[in-house]
Amino acid sequence: MSTKPAPIRFWNGNKSAPRRCYEAELTQQLLSWIDPGIVLEVDHNDRLTAQAEADIFDEGFDLLITVAGNPKFDGVEKRVISSPIAFGILGCRIPIYRRDQRARILAKSDTPFKAASIALPADWADVPIFQANDYPVVTQASLEACFEQVACGAVDYLCLGANEVQAVFEDYGHPFPELMIATEQVLYYPMPLQFYCHPQAIALQAQLTKTLNEYQRAGALRTLFEQHFGPQVSALALAQRAVHRLHNPFLSDGSSLAETLSPLLRTPDPAG
Repeated sequence: MSTKPAPIRFWNGNKSAPRRCYEAELTQQLLSWIDPGIVLEVDHNDRLTAQAEADIFDEGFDLLITVAGNPKFDGVEKRVISSPIAFGILGCRIPIYRRDQRARILAKSDTPFKAASIALPADWADVPIFQANDYPVVTQASLEACFEQVACGAVDYLCLGANEVQAVFEDYGHPFPELMIATEQVLYYPMPLQFYCHPQAIALQAQLTKTLNEYQRAGALRTLFEQHFGPQVSALALAQRAVHRLHNPFLSDGSSLAETLSPLLRTPDPAG
């Protein structure tokens, strides 16, 4: 008599709706490849503080997806599955600024945006990344406040991942017709998404690592990614944009992830 597999508890909060949908479906598909009988229990509820996020395994969750090197989990025991699951799209950051400020922001063609101020929610992992690259960061209490500050001219621009910029702009940018999504620029730093497993989930980590590799080799990961984000990538014309690269201080020197360029972007011309 076979034993019914235990349910897997997956925390999927504190992220945009496009990410929630993609990451939940990916996790479900991978677990189905392992055993169709596994039940995935998904919690989409946000945690209100960084500490509450860091304590998520203490709540009994087995699994989550977050950015590689997320400082919120620095002191947390965990098992990391090293393979990225989203082709670097989260590190493709698309600026949003006032239409009347576009020319001024782009005037310094060698380092556009670096001389301008960027609004970011205070608890985002992007804050120390921009700070480490000497970008003037003005932290805000919320994403809504970032839109408000850019719209009123108090801050020059904000940035969102290519996976979510259009959906989030529709949610938060509607009251501000003076704002626009940049059409020719992308700020990029490697920010791969990875699975983090409960520190005691030894078997789950091993099974997911093996299955994710098989899933990738079969082309299923790219297929699922295209289903969720293909239209956004196409509409944003990522491969045609000028790429302004930053380094990610949370990825250790020498790490293959630290130098990764998203395949969604064109390869920069070494002479340029």
